[in-house]
Amino acid sequence: MLQLQNILPLLKQHKKFIFLFTFLITIGTALFLFFIAPEYKSVATLTPLNTQLADKGTLFNPNIKDLYSIFGNGDDIERMESANDWNSIYSAIVKECKLEKEYGIKDADSAIRLQKAINILKKKLYAEPTEKGMLQLIGWSKNPELSKQLVDAFRSKIGLRIQSVFISRYDSAIKNMKLSYDSLRKKYKAAATTSHSPSTPEYQLAQIEVTSITKLLEDNIKITGELEQAKSAVPQILFVLDAPEADKTAVRPDKPAVIIGTFLAALIFSMAWVIIYHRNNQA
Repeated sequence: MLQLQNILPLLKQHKKFIFLFTFLITIGTALFLFFIAPEYKSVATLTPLNTQLADKGTLFNPNIKDLYSIFGNGDDIERMESANDWNSIYSAIVKECKLEKEYGIKDADSAIRLQKAINILKKKLYAEPTEKGMLQLIGWSKNPELSKQLVDAFRSKIGLRIQSVFISRYDSAIKNMKLSYDSLRKKYKAAATTSHSPSTPEYQLAQIEVTSITKLLEDNIKITGELEQAKSAVPQILFVLDAPEADKTAVRPDKPAVIIGTFLAALIFSMAWVIIYHRNNQA
């Protein structure tokens, strides 16, 4: 069995092999990295606006606005970060930026080409929360300007997608209010055209009903108008604190780090191989 005190002499005995193996692996890695086109990074720093600000109450009651911060909270950040899973957003960006061609994807089936491009894009474009409660959209590309373009497109589509949720909510509420309005109009016409004599209790009840329905119609029209105003005033969901810029100093792979890591890994592997080979021969 190989003893610990025998390892250092053994390594010295095979130092030429260890040096040659480490040197060749390191040089090979360096040459490989030389022919790899670097990817450049663009980053946009964002913070979500408070989604409570999209509530119609904050538009028509100034006192309510004082209760809300303009910025969102951790839950809003988490919702924005989940955009990494929104396949339709990535699909739209692939088509908009023609990434199938950019990534050199070749397949007769267009659906397969699209999905392959989406899978690549998800590794190159993603959202990450920061320690200070903000959100960073990070894009990588061999073309510095394309990395910036990807981040801009990602930011725009996330914001529009979440904004559309609020607009859809208002559309649904407005639709229901209009249905209610149509129903109230029918009831109003039925009550207003009563043929009872003015001196009868039925006539008096009909007048009370007309008055009540008139008030409901007025409220309906007012609320519908407020909802339509709120819909048109839905704010942007993401506030850009730091616009994306292609950083030509932030590249991957990090060649010096990769070369150093390869050198250390090759050195350790070669020494381990010498020790294991010698132990097996002794056995």
